[in-house]
Amino acid sequence: MSRVEDFRKVISEWFTRTLPDIHERDIDIPLDVDVVVSIVGPRRSGKTFMVYGIISRLLRLIPRSNILYINMENERLRHLSAEDLGDLITAYYEVGKPDIRKPIYLFLDEIQVVDGWSRWVNRIYESKEYHIYLTGSTSQLLSREIATEMRGRSISYTVFPYSYKEILKLKNIDVPDAEILARSEKRGEIISVLEDYLKHGGYPEILDNPAIREKLLQSYIDAIVLRDVGERFNVEPLLLSYMFEYLSSSYSKYFSGSKAYQFLRTINYPVGKDRPLQVLGYFKEALTVFPIEIFSRGSRSRKQYPRKIYLADNGLIASMNGDVDFGRGMENLVFIELCRRSELFTGFTVYYWREYGKSEGREVDFVIVRGGKVSTLINVSYARSREDVAEREVIGLEKASKELKCNDKIIITWDYRENGNIRYIPLWEWLLEK
Repeated sequence: MSRVEDFRKVISEWFTRTLPDIHERDIDIPLDVDVVVSIVGPRRSGKTFMVYGIISRLLRLIPRSNILYINMENERLRHLSAEDLGDLITAYYEVGKPDIRKPIYLFLDEIQVVDGWSRWVNRIYESKEYHIYLTGSTSQLLSREIATEMRGRSISYTVFPYSYKEILKLKNIDVPDAEILARSEKRGEIISVLEDYLKHGGYPEILDNPAIREKLLQSYIDAIVLRDVGERFNVEPLLLSYMFEYLSSSYSKYFSGSKAYQFLRTINYPVGKDRPLQVLGYFKEALTVFPIEIFSRGSRSRKQYPRKIYLADNGLIASMNGDVDFGRGMENLVFIELCRRSELFTGFTVYYWREYGKSEGREVDFVIVRGGKVSTLINVSYARSREDVAEREVIGLEKASKELKCNDKIIITWDYRENGNIRYIPLWEWLLEK
């Protein structure tokens, strides 16, 4: 069945729409590259507004008729397949009448909802007629995931909800050098912003509408559970609700499929033993829940130990649990920042380290691996002084340092700073590092 008329209506709406005001993000996405650009991130993290920002820059160079933006989740475009996307191009030339003497840009938002989208994108890319930008709430859009489909013709950029640095910029708070800030009266102000960030997260829409924060967060969770995971993977909504409740209460903690299975059994939900791990994988692909593995040289041994669980934003934690524990919330913020800095682990990989079967407390929250070599060890502690740092944090780092042959040891604290064999760095300072 032809979808030309559906596309005509959606495209007509696009050409009459006024672009919203844009807050600049700390991500520089190029305008003129000879590859497909994918913008990847959790739902409601600001991907669409990143696209609007790119379009605003383009409008200084080319007519709007040469820029097409389509949200594939528009209600008129339900149940699209790759075969329907030919109708998109037909409708675009009819309605938009682009100037073929100038570059033409296609922005396809939430492309993952279209069955077989990668084949179609690859085909029109080969025509060399368009600059193509894709966005999606799926790990399938990461460079490493679509490298085979696109034959190395793609690059990806990761967008998470606002970082701490971006929030300070939004609030027009200038941050001096860390050495100066440590002795400045402004330190109290930036710590206050950090506390709010830890409790409520950094979703852009929530920062603009704090009065309806809870309603917005619940709508995000419903969309993640029912659409991003439920519809896409054909999973029953009740199971997803139970599992997301279980996973969100496990943030910065260890997770095992067998314990999740037992949880579901205790609430009389019939499920197979492998099902919890399958569902965890679905939430991971939707870029909402991130499990990390224990550091080990062998992939088989990594699989037999529990994962540690982190969520894409502390706002999800607050919505599901009522509040955020400061220590665990700090650890979740550090993980999210590592996701940003690594471009969702395409730049480096993150593990945890733990000594099982021996002395308690010998563990490291984050093991950073670059090029197959352990480069940094990080523990996170809600500490305001050296006395607040539990000895197990130090013991774990020292033990892992010897075993993994890594001398870069960091304890990220709430507000304690010291340089030495182990560097103690306040969370605010670490988050503001370049």
